[in-house]
Amino acid sequence: MYYFNKSYMGMKKVVNINYLDLLTDDLIEKILDTLTKDYDNQISLLDDKIKTIKKLLEPLSSYYDEAEDYNYISYDNIYYSINKRLFERVYIDNIILINKYDKLFSVENAVGDDYISKTLHNPTYLDILAEANKSVVYTGDYHHIFLEGINKIDNENVYKYFGITPKDNYKYYEFVFS
Repeated sequence: MYYFNKSYMGMKKVVNINYLDLLTDDLIEKILDTLTKDYDNQISLLDDKIKTIKKLLEPLSSYYDEAEDYNYISYDNIYYSINKRLFERVYIDNIILINKYDKLFSVENAVGDDYISKTLHNPTYLDILAEANKSVVYTGDYHHIFLEGINKIDNENVYKYFGITPKDNYKYYEFVFS
């Protein structure tokens, strides 16, 4: 509510103006429809994010050993142990993860090629586990499913080892499985 001093014939009068009173019913309805659509879109986006997180977490199981202060994790085909939180960030930006294909250990229906992840931006340990699982399925190597960690590959060796021309400002890591 706004107050204005209005002079009328030398007399000052305070006038109360509520701007909502100036809006027509059609205009108010249009504003409310726009807000409702915006809220519906935001709810839909949030619902999609929740579904994505549920899908990501579905294959996850974990056991925490208090005596050793370690988490023992199973993620679909992958096993891993970690003394950090699964949702901690690795703090490596523009990371590409690679799993070398080995036909000696691959099953028949595997793709038969090296696995190269999409670029990950500041991934969590869970993101890396999910990529490790994708790489095992892609390469078909179900013999090596315990994730030991990831090793950095120098850019000058990326092409030599994997036939990939490295991009500037990208970091390449190879999965280490046992």
